[in-house]
Amino acid sequence: MEKIKKTVERFIKEGYNYEIFIQRCKKLSIETSSESLESLTTSEETGIGIRVLKNNKIGFSYTSTEEEDSIKEAVVKAMEICDLQPQDKGNTLIDKLEKSRCTSFFDKEGTELSTEAKTEFTLSLERKAKELDLRIKGVRKTSFTERILEVELYNSYGVHFYYRGTFYTVLIATLAQEAGDSAISWEYRGTRKFSELKPEEIAHDVVFKSVSLLNPKSLSTGSKPVVFFRDSFATLAEAFSSLFLGDSLVKGKTLLKDRVGEKIGAEVLTLVDDGTREQGFATVPYDDEGIPQGRNVLIERGVFKGFLHSLYTANLTGEKATGNSKRQSFKSPPTCGITNLYVKEGNSSLTELLASEEEVLLITDLMGLHTVDTVSGEFSLGAAGVLYRKGKPLHAVRGITVAGNILDLWNKIVAVGNDLKFYGNVGSPSVLVREVAIGGN
Repeated sequence: MEKIKKTVERFIKEGYNYEIFIQRCKKLSIETSSESLESLTTSEETGIGIRVLKNNKIGFSYTSTEEEDSIKEAVVKAMEICDLQPQDKGNTLIDKLEKSRCTSFFDKEGTELSTEAKTEFTLSLERKAKELDLRIKGVRKTSFTERILEVELYNSYGVHFYYRGTFYTVLIATLAQEAGDSAISWEYRGTRKFSELKPEEIAHDVVFKSVSLLNPKSLSTGSKPVVFFRDSFATLAEAFSSLFLGDSLVKGKTLLKDRVGEKIGAEVLTLVDDGTREQGFATVPYDDEGIPQGRNVLIERGVFKGFLHSLYTANLTGEKATGNSKRQSFKSPPTCGITNLYVKEGNSSLTELLASEEEVLLITDLMGLHTVDTVSGEFSLGAAGVLYRKGKPLHAVRGITVAGNILDLWNKIVAVGNDLKFYGNVGSPSVLVREVAIGGN
């Protein structure tokens, strides 16, 4: 950092404050299929993002090398962009680093495991899936990724922090076949510690979803009770997470504006964004501007508690920054984002949820989540799952749609399961909704 800092200071003009954001990433990617290795790649990338500030104007540029000429070019470009921007009172840099109450987890043991061991782990997922059920005829793809990330920030006010962390992800898609029918489903996991990736658990979940979708029957259009399986509700929560972001608030793109303190969901619903969760996938000491990450309750027993703020949106709204400033990479300036977002678990088992009504549709897959309207809250999504009657599986259902408004859905939640599971930085238990509109035949 010291060399980069001196280079920036050499070329920045008087009157400008600056921020240097350095990101180093070492990545291992493994893909397997048909019980054989398809690809293995390793990469290393270092990048520097530079922001400059003058008269509430801000400019940003970046470089992917530490060469002096490249850093100089980025500094000059950032100043030029800054001069062209309008003044905005939201634009500031932090001038003091507060103490964080959490750390970034680094899995030393995991990083020291051989590439051969990690390849064998990836191959073992396919074998375990096939062993669990003879109807699993193949695995379309299994991928494993290890990222070792280092982040360092320094600004002209003397603020400085550094952390490093490990991040492991697995994705598996299995093909089930029976009586001329076939179904594909997938499972995803993300952890900070390699040993927390449980191959038996991952294989069990993907096999359950794949074989449950075999030999579907039609479902009539109408409304009925629905249990969203935990990963389906987690992805739905993620799809609507921008409702809670300060960026959406200042742009007028959230239906939650001016509704803090209002009831927006059932009493059994509590939604939390916790950047301090131990070994959480997004748990690091500071956000990407230097604000300590925190635990922020978004919905508490159905009541909307507040927004997630970056320094910029906090300045504009008069609120406190919540430690939710995120960058996609060193190539982009910070914006609002979630950390570890999850629905707080309840007391009911999945079995109890499925037996709570005469007929219940268990939704295991949702499609088209990118189409949800986060301004109005409306959604219409492709879905697949299993129809249960008196707690027993009746038949699979595919090719249907579920539609409605997210606030209406939150208010119709009857019970929340005790099977909370995280899928990377988003988690949920299974959730029972009293009535959901379903488009079928």
